[in-house]
Order: sequence, then structure tokens, then C-alpha cells
Amino acid sequence: MRKFRYLLYKDYLLLKRDVAGLLLMFLMPAILVVLMALLQESTFQSIADVSVPMMLVNHDKGELGSTIDREVEASGIFKITRDIDGSIPTLEELEKEVASSRYVIGIYIPENTTESIRRNVARYVLATFSGATDLPPMDNVNFVVFVDPTTKASFYATIMSTLKEKTQKIEFTYIMNEITRQVNEISPIPISTLGFAGEQVHIDIRDARLQGKDLVPNPVQHNIPAWSLFAIFFVVISLSGSIIRERQDGSFSRLLTMPCSYTEYLLSKAFTFIVVCLIQFGLMLLIGVFVMPLFGLDSLNLGTSPLALILLALSAAVSAIGYGIAIGNIANTYHQSSVFGAISVVIMAAIGGIWIPTFIMSEPMRKIGMLSPLHWGLSGFLDVFLLDAGVRAVLPECGVMLLFGLVCFAIAVSFNYRRRLDV
Repeated sequence: MRKFRYLLYKDYLLLKRDVAGLLLMFLMPAILVVLMALLQESTFQSIADVSVPMMLVNHDKGELGSTIDREVEASGIFKITRDIDGSIPTLEELEKEVASSRYVIGIYIPENTTESIRRNVARYVLATFSGATDLPPMDNVNFVVFVDPTTKASFYATIMSTLKEKTQKIEFTYIMNEITRQVNEISPIPISTLGFAGEQVHIDIRDARLQGKDLVPNPVQHNIPAWSLFAIFFVVISLSGSIIRERQDGSFSRLLTMPCSYTEYLLSKAFTFIVVCLIQFGLMLLIGVFVMPLFGLDSLNLGTSPLALILLALSAAVSAIGYGIAIGNIANTYHQSSVFGAISVVIMAAIGGIWIPTFIMSEPMRKIGMLSPLHWGLSGFLDVFLLDAGVRAVLPECGVMLLFGLVCFAIAVSFNYRRRLDV
């Protein structure tokens, strides 16, 4: 135990003297996480919320016009404009605005639309109660919807379906009121339909939460775990570099004179850098909780399982350290280890969803991204932040990262054994 303590102290001194490496491990990710969250805020907002420019011209003073106006505004989908430079546009002017692609959709509701519907319903009910076989002539009830010709057919169908739903609901209400009035004229006992509602079926819309893979995080929820993982994996440069420097300057040869194995030598480095990785992770969480709100972003909600977060961070640290030790044993020079380590970590980050979130990647790229340990780490953190997942839910992700790190560690020990035999 005493010799292991000396090995730890030696690695601590090497780390403390590597000022550039410390800046790379702590300052760089802290700056990156703030910048990327701010830069990606508009992108995430556009994914989560759609804002469709619409011009709405409502000349109807009745219930139909006010209902359509109210429902369209309450949907939150449309950015509604009602005039052009303070004046209400005509039907021709509205068509010109939509045709020029200033607006995706334009709705024109003429005067007395609600009154026309009411008169038609009254005639229909009266004819029905009088036993007439032929329907009476009806007033035309038309309001015009202009759609940008470049708009997708599916969007157009959705808009038309919504408008028809609202108009049919109003017609149904008028029919019930008129039937009630006619029946009350001939019935000795008055009836009322005030307590009757046509909306008997209520649709409960929920997020499907099987594994949380399709949930869209906000910029803070994505960037904090993403750049925490990136910072953890970037220790491979300092870690592999320290192994190579000790081998080149003769320190490693002197260490071999101590009664310690090569595995103990690597474990001392692993323990030292695990502490560094956990400090990095804690720093990034503090930035997410306390610094991000200062820039107008959401504060990071850490979920309900601190143990799951610690387990994920520890697994990511083991994975990164194992990878760094493997590079340090395979590379012959510091230049080789730094270049290969940096490029490989950037590639793993890119395909793992650090730079571009996986939910906007194509399906083939998502499958390729599963080869990156950063993908599994990010997936586990998002489960905790978005779904309040616990330890049991993140065990698969932790297992993949631990397996990656242990395999890399075994490769490092095996390669060093072969190197000694070659010597």
C-alpha cells in the first residue's frame, strides 16, 4: 500500500506540473458547454416549437369567426398577423401576400358567416319537424383559405381538418339549440340541452417513454452531459502523454526498480485521472445548475437519482482512462498519442451525438453511433435528466462503457508485455 501511495503522489506531481493539460481538461469544456448551449438554443427551439406565419382576416362578428380566431391563436403553432400596415387586407391582397410566400397560410372569414349558418340550421330543423321531404335552399357559407403552393400536402390536410372540425362543432351546437327551441314550442314540458356536450371523448396525449430515445432535450439537458463526456474523454491526451514521457525520459525504467508490478503502475494513473474526471463532471453540473440561468437558459434538472449520475460518470471515466492507457502503450511518441487521441475522441464524439444530437441524425448514422462509448454515456445521462431514470435503468449504458474501458486496459497490459519481450 505504501508503494501505491508513492505512485499516486508521483502522478499527482506530474499532473500539477502539466498546466496546459489542466487548462485543456477544465477550462476548455467549461467554455465549450456555455458557447454550444447558447449557439444551439435557436436550433433546439425550432425543433421543439414550430412557428408558422399566418395572416388571419376575420370579418365575422359571430361565434364561428371568434372560435376560429381563438383556437388558432391558442394552438401556439402560428405567428398570426391580422393587418398590413394597420389596414385590414382585402381578399385579393390576402391572396397576394400568401402567394409571395410572406405567409404560409391565409384565412379569410367574410361577414355574417355565423348568421348564415344559424339561418341554414333553422330552415333545416323547421323543414324536418314539418315533415318536408325536400331540404329548403341554403345560403352559401364560404370562407377562403389560401395556402402557399410550396407547402407540403400533409400540412395542408391538417389545417383543413382542423378548420372543418371547428365549423362542424358550431353547426352541431346550433342544430341542438334549434331542435330544443322547436320541441319546446310543441311540448308541454320544456326541455334543455345546456347540460349536454358533444365532447364526450377526451384524448389523453402523453409522451411514449419506453427508453426515452425519442424525447427532445433542451440545449442545457443535451450540452451539459455531452460536453462533460467530451471533457472526460479528452484526458486521454494528458494520460497517454504522461505514460510516453515517463518511458522516454527514463522515469519508467527507474520505477521498475521498485517492487511494484506494471499493473499497479497503471492503476495509480487510473485512480488519479478518475478523480480528475469526477471533478470535471461535478464542475460541469455546477455550470448547468448555476451558470446557465445567468445566460437566459434553463437550469439543469439533475433528476431524482444522484447515484445513477455518479455511476454513469464513473463508468465514463473508466472507459476514457482505459482508452488513454491503451494509446499511451501503443504509441511510440508523444506526437503520435496526442494527434491520434485528439482525432479519435473527436470522431467518437461526432458519431456519438455530442456535436449533433442523435435524434436529428439519419437511422444509419444512429446505428454507427452505437459504436462510440460517448453515445452510451449520453444516452444514460439523458435518461436520468429527461425520464428521472434510476440506477437500474442506466446499468446497460454503464456496462457498455465499463466493458470498453476494461478491454482497452487489457490491451495496454498485453501490448506492454509484448513490448518487453521484443526488447
